[in-house]
Amino acid sequence: MVMKTKQILFFMFLLGSVIACRKNEIILFDRDEAGVYFQTGWQTRLYVNSETYVDSVDYSFSVESDTVTEKVLDVLVRTMGKVKDFPRLVKLSVDAENSTAMEGVHYEIDFDAAVIPAGASSISFPVKFFRTQDLMGEKIKLVLKLEDNENFKVYFKEQKNTNVYYAAGEQIWADRYVFMVSEIYSEPNYWRSGADDAFGPWSVSKFRFVNKVCEIPVQDWQRGGHSDSKVQAGRFPIYGYMVRNALQELADSGTPMLDDDGSYMQLGTNYEVDYSAYIE
Repeated sequence: MVMKTKQILFFMFLLGSVIACRKNEIILFDRDEAGVYFQTGWQTRLYVNSETYVDSVDYSFSVESDTVTEKVLDVLVRTMGKVKDFPRLVKLSVDAENSTAMEGVHYEIDFDAAVIPAGASSISFPVKFFRTQDLMGEKIKLVLKLEDNENFKVYFKEQKNTNVYYAAGEQIWADRYVFMVSEIYSEPNYWRSGADDAFGPWSVSKFRFVNKVCEIPVQDWQRGGHSDSKVQAGRFPIYGYMVRNALQELADSGTPMLDDDGSYMQLGTNYEVDYSAYIE
């Protein structure tokens, strides 16, 4: 019995030591000084109440319809320390050395909007990106960084990418956040698996036109064949006639649709558009 009692006391001491170590590791959050950091993420199913964090976002306008000309992307800014009963400005700036995006051309930002409201401990800070022509050939990058000011200090530059303390995780930025934006298209596998019979060789212009006429979300091409996707092999003949009729109507009205290479947009053998009026 004495031995068991000693063992129990030993393990209680060991547990207390571990807890004390954990408290020392996060003592930064217990200070009265206010700190600030980026922490964008989402809940996962790996553990109960677990979250995964990221320090970047990769967005493409290729998933949007042609009517979308701009997109607002957000980053979550969190604070450490006591919540205050007055608004506090967070100092944000652009890491110009590591950014390629041009303000006023690729994006619009209002640093004065980076304010933690009274009674709050975080904000979702927005950046507006524009759908420019050059995004179809390159990916632009905008890096935001946090800096010290009279309201907050940047206490750490890195953090673990999960809130699960016993998970290994990876180190990511805490003082910087990267926006990567483009409109780069690639031929979907499902196009080569049957869609080319109806539409012919893939091109960006044709891909966008097909999606517009047939009202196919770009994401559906990644889920081709699934019951909730509009991309189905059995629908391609119908889509082929729909697109041919749309192209023929444009040709007959004197405004033929051109493909990426400047030629008249043409479809598969059984759905060819008549451009004879334009061929000498």
